[in-house]
Amino acid sequence: MGAAPYSLRSMAAGAAVPVVGAAVALAVSARLFRPYGALISSLWQGSAARWPPSPARAVVLTGCDRGLGFSLATHCHSLGLTVFAGVLDAASPGARRLVDLGVRVVPLDVTDGRSVQGAVQVVQQALKDDARLSLSALVNNAGVLVFGEFGWQTPRQVSLQLDVNLAGTMRVTRAFLPLLRAGTSAGPGPGRGRVVVVTSHCALAALPALSVYAATKAGLQAWADALRMEQAQYGVPVVQVVPGSFTHLSGILAAHAEHAREMEAAMTEEDRQFYGDYPRRFHEYLAVVSSLGREASERPCRLPDDKLHEMFEAALLSLRPAARYVHEPWRYTLYHSLMRLAPHRRPGLASHQVCQSAIFQRKATVAWV
Repeated sequence: MGAAPYSLRSMAAGAAVPVVGAAVALAVSARLFRPYGALISSLWQGSAARWPPSPARAVVLTGCDRGLGFSLATHCHSLGLTVFAGVLDAASPGARRLVDLGVRVVPLDVTDGRSVQGAVQVVQQALKDDARLSLSALVNNAGVLVFGEFGWQTPRQVSLQLDVNLAGTMRVTRAFLPLLRAGTSAGPGPGRGRVVVVTSHCALAALPALSVYAATKAGLQAWADALRMEQAQYGVPVVQVVPGSFTHLSGILAAHAEHAREMEAAMTEEDRQFYGDYPRRFHEYLAVVSSLGREASERPCRLPDDKLHEMFEAALLSLRPAARYVHEPWRYTLYHSLMRLAPHRRPGLASHQVCQSAIFQRKATVAWV
């Protein structure tokens, strides 16, 4: 393989001037607009007034077998909300633990229309059995991530991410809309249920080796933006949540080894000659993170991030929720800025050159997701 046309060092040198300029501009802007920070924050984050948590308020969540979904289900349960936790496998460790906690577990495969309708019927029957109960929110959390360049991924892997992340969210939302429109009388006043959509920082700035995943999340963001405007006239809020990075705790990479083997098996002889040992080194680097993901799947737990749970409380209970809540590490702002600059200044920079750099050779513990 030939040398990369642009090294990381040359990229850094070329991008230094605009990056420094942007940093200075941000610092000056922050100083000038500091007096207006509280006002801007209140407008962006929505109303601080909230509905009080109540067992009469039901919340449906998807993807609760592990990770964020499991953590949100346990947190909502601790608030006193009635939780319907959708799980792919009712026998999974996460599902069994939720049952032990007293959470209502519902089998829910977002890619299967019959499974989705079955979950709707379970919730609908519960609402009929308890006249006080109403559906306050649907949280679309279920997601699949396959880490690897687009040229490596199989059609099945691409379709899986599209069907779970994008089409699955649409499928579930469409099925539950009638129950959400029925509204709720719990709390200080009437209101309708809301749709909460978990997106990703990859929807804000796509990253190499996450091209398919980023496409599904960007599509999800665009759909949620339009859905919010469509549903506003009917009184159904649509809220997006960007939760940030907790890959090693979410279990989302638990199946990475299987995905890597599938990519390897599908490669043609031309692929193998062209890429060389780069895919192998790429997947070896991710083996450590994916092993932590398997542990998170086997022993799901509440995510140790109080600010994250507070943000979801705002999305679920605010009388006038913001259109989008973002909770990300500060380094993501730097990632997004660099990714916006680099493609335009160095078109030759692709994940192949970046991932062959010292970042991967030294096995640095950098988490992109």
